[in-house]
Amino acid sequence: MAKEIEETIFDHDLTEEETKILGFDYDDEEEYRKYRSPNSKLADLTLLYIHRGDWAKAKEYFKKISNREYKLNVWQIIIGDVFFNDEQMERARRLSEFFSDALQDVFSDQDIS
Repeated sequence: MAKEIEETIFDHDLTEEETKILGFDYDDEEEYRKYRSPNSKLADLTLLYIHRGDWAKAKEYFKKISNREYKLNVWQIIIGDVFFNDEQMERARRLSEFFSDALQDVFSDQDIS
């Protein structure tokens, strides 16, 4: 399990629009901080920064997710399961390339390039 982290999406000027787009339905910040697992908090921060277009910041949080299976699930959310057009496919390719070092523990026995 990831070590306990104090930092959450609430520390990053989360907008109402981002809350809706990303599906963050957390009414009570105190409960969020108390009951969300460290890996879940890191996943939320990763998704927030992917949405904001700051891939470097997103990768910092993503690398800290300690559960391999959970990290793979988060990765699938990031790149999406279905590509409807060439632009979406290209975005997934670029994300995979940029995050390749952060995915080494997830795909350690597979080639991800």
